[in-house]
Amino acid sequence: MKQYPLERFPVSDRSELLVNTANGNVVVNASDLTVKGTGQNLSLDHVYNSKLADGGALGTGWSLNTGRDVGLTFEGDNVILHGDSAYCATFTKNASGGYKPAPGVGAELAKLDGGTYALTFNGSNEKWSFNAQGWLLSQADRNGNSTTPRYHGNGTLASITDSQGRVTTFAYDGAQRLTAITDHTGSTAASYVYDSTGKLAGYTDRAGNQTTLQYDAANNLSALIDPNKGKTQLFYDSSDRVTEVRVPGQAGPLTTLFEYGSKQTTETDANTNKITYKFDDQGRQTEGIDALGHSQKKTWTANSDVQVTTDGLTNNTTRSYDSLNNLIGTELPTGAKNAIGYTKSGQPHLPTSAKDPQGNEVTRDYDNAGNLTKVRSTGLNADLQVLTYNHPQGTVASSKDGNGQLTTFGYDAAGNLTSMDPAGPIQPTRYGYDSLSRVTSITDGNGVRLDYSYDKLDRVVAVSRNGQASQSNTYDAIGNLTARRFGAVTTSFQWAKTPAASQPIQVKRTEGTSVETVGYTYDKVGNLTTLTDAGGTTTYTYDAANRLTTLADPFGQSTTFGYDDADRRTRSNFAGGTVQYTGYDKSGRQTSITVNKTGGIPLLRHTYNYTKTGGGDSNQLQAKNINGDTTAYTYDSLGRLTKAGNSTFAYDNASNLTNLAGTAFTINTANQSTTAGNDNLAFDGAGNLTSNTAGNTSHTYSPTNQLTRTTTGGQQVFSASYDTIDQTQRRTITETVNGTSTTHVFGETALGTTQVTDNGARTSYTRDPDGTPITQKTATGARHNLITDYQGSVLGLIDSNGDLAATYTYSPYGTTTATGPAANQNHFRWIGTYQLGGGQNLTGYRYYNPTWGRFTQPDPTGQEPNPYNYAQGDPVNYSDPNGDTLLGMVGKLVVAAGAAMVGGAAVVAGCTVGAVTVAGCVAGIGAGVAAVGAGLTAINDADKEYQEFKGKKTK
Repeated sequence: MKQYPLERFPVSDRSELLVNTANGNVVVNASDLTVKGTGQNLSLDHVYNSKLADGGALGTGWSLNTGRDVGLTFEGDNVILHGDSAYCATFTKNASGGYKPAPGVGAELAKLDGGTYALTFNGSNEKWSFNAQGWLLSQADRNGNSTTPRYHGNGTLASITDSQGRVTTFAYDGAQRLTAITDHTGSTAASYVYDSTGKLAGYTDRAGNQTTLQYDAANNLSALIDPNKGKTQLFYDSSDRVTEVRVPGQAGPLTTLFEYGSKQTTETDANTNKITYKFDDQGRQTEGIDALGHSQKKTWTANSDVQVTTDGLTNNTTRSYDSLNNLIGTELPTGAKNAIGYTKSGQPHLPTSAKDPQGNEVTRDYDNAGNLTKVRSTGLNADLQVLTYNHPQGTVASSKDGNGQLTTFGYDAAGNLTSMDPAGPIQPTRYGYDSLSRVTSITDGNGVRLDYSYDKLDRVVAVSRNGQASQSNTYDAIGNLTARRFGAVTTSFQWAKTPAASQPIQVKRTEGTSVETVGYTYDKVGNLTTLTDAGGTTTYTYDAANRLTTLADPFGQSTTFGYDDADRRTRSNFAGGTVQYTGYDKSGRQTSITVNKTGGIPLLRHTYNYTKTGGGDSNQLQAKNINGDTTAYTYDSLGRLTKAGNSTFAYDNASNLTNLAGTAFTINTANQSTTAGNDNLAFDGAGNLTSNTAGNTSHTYSPTNQLTRTTTGGQQVFSASYDTIDQTQRRTITETVNGTSTTHVFGETALGTTQVTDNGARTSYTRDPDGTPITQKTATGARHNLITDYQGSVLGLIDSNGDLAATYTYSPYGTTTATGPAANQNHFRWIGTYQLGGGQNLTGYRYYNPTWGRFTQPDPTGQEPNPYNYAQGDPVNYSDPNGDTLLGMVGKLVVAAGAAMVGGAAVVAGCTVGAVTVAGCVAGIGAGVAAVGAGLTAINDADKEYQEFKGKKTK
């Protein structure tokens, strides 16, 4: 439940251990089986709870997340819910004979005719049904797709039928303890063994990996030995509260201690730094005080919703709720606030309107089941999305965007998505499945079919074409990626555990006889302490609050950092004596960057203003000042940027740019730009840009839609190779610009690119644990510090003498002006992305053209409302450096009435497309596939932990 304060200790990719810091309760969640369904997946977990008074299906302390371990019990007029993670919540009878919602559950309980009960969750409309004795009878989504348990006469769970009619069965020993789960294919998903006293002694997953359990004299779980033989140990006090957790570190156990007082707990981490937590009478955390004495606070409503959060500088963010506990607004410390309305008859928890701080409104309509049917902009007086559904399953039949273009979806009889047919020239994408509803094939709009293979634990192990593996992955017994093979390149990974996570300690790239190695070390809580690559070793040190204080690069320089009491970086001291000062408003938004040389001599100053014309705080940047030159910004009623200084921008109702600072675009029915000024553009059946008439340019792609070659006038001007099946790990790019050919070789680490070799001349970069570039050293030995802003854009270079050696300014959509003697020595520029000499930006999964303000390929994850649009028309407040995920500024309200809110609307609505999530639902007005379980990006889920690794534990 959301109000429980939990400290997490990951065990594997399928299990984790949690400590409730208020009461010392230990919880272990372990996944046994997941089968994709239509609207409702079947997910079976077993859960340990040290406070569980009675044993469940697996003996003392252990329960299943279904069957009779989930149910209702009765105490007088009150009803107690035993939840799917072994929590308990009480519904008290009210004066009208109904039940008052239990705080923190987010659901309403009703007693029905015949004495049965229904628990309906707010917003999702998921319904759990119970018989008069409180036994769980079904769990159904808003459209009635359900998982249904069946019981033996003795009350033990016999089977579960999932939403596609497949039956999973359960076996027991003579003491009615669960011994095995068997899926509908006849495969054993999990098996369990017990010790002589009847306690669960261990369990084995589908792949044969064993986990062993041990207990102390008081029957508390005292050790968990994972399939890699790593031993997590637990120790308790006389009140059965956990006092010590030891996780298996590389050099021995890493210990976290817990000490309990009156309404407060002190946690001592493995670095011996202390954090104090304070709680109210209900065990909800009200304050956290770090080892430096910095405090963060929160208050709660009677329903256990967070009401006020207070940062270390006593700035308050306030949330408001209606009488039904719906969130109706959030107010930032600086005054900006939004408003959410709920007016749907019979659906009181579904948001029907949202207004941003500027008063722009988006409305939503739903059908009687609660499926989203329409998103409409009040300011534009236009529908942004219209959805239809297949009944009774409630799968999405079609999605119409703001321009009226229709995407249709096809399904098999079970409800699995089999085809997606966008409007216009993009051809249908088709999907195949196995009996577990895992995607086994995807045929894209070019007719290229890729086949996907899985291990027994549902991890993608191979992507193949015509029987030949394009990429393969291997894993260790706890789910860490150990090897990735793509073409002639093998990348191997070694891992070590910390309390925070499994983290990479060595990554080795091998291609023929060429071997490159990157090494990592960590302190006892998981902070990155060294990174060693071809450029040398970078060393990181931290304060007692785990904030980076010093970065010592391999080039002989040290950069130090300072922070305010809200943990925001306010100062960076560079080796040449130059200092970058960063200012923030009360909402945590960046308001200034000032770079001064020794003696206070100003080198660079940027300021940012969020106050609206006429006063009042805004949710969007209103003006930027660079060294005295101000650029003002205006936006339309969807929050899209319409003016920046003297440059204007226009959009259609699907948020396609139709005019970018004087360049006009023609948009076809697939949201592709077919003309950009005088340039004519063409695309293939999968949506990739294949040609533009300017220079008689053509583009070639691999079977997995990687850009591999570009020719202009018949001459090759671009070629690329990659280390993965997608474009996130570019290895080499050779480009010819103005007759000069340059080959870039990229060296990647978990923090991002740290080596770029151009025609044999290497430039090395160091980055902080969040991936922000701090220093660079060129092949000639020149050293620079990099100045970055709130979006990660590089604003300038400071040389070793402390002078400003280069400055970079950007248009909103990323065209770059670089000045200064060292400007061409750095190509990490707009939003921190690498800019090629030809002008394109390397944005993770895709390439981005700043002169068009668009990506040249559709969003591969399907998470954007428009497949080519950048930042939903607001590049000043949002960014997308990876080409797959929209990032907002700190302090920006989560719910806005603009394009970002349109995207979020469908998440609230919960569109259903069988075992596949369609971007038309996830993104609100999209038309791609977001999470097919094994799409072109699914292979990268294997090394996602490595790619997204930040190296820093945050409390």
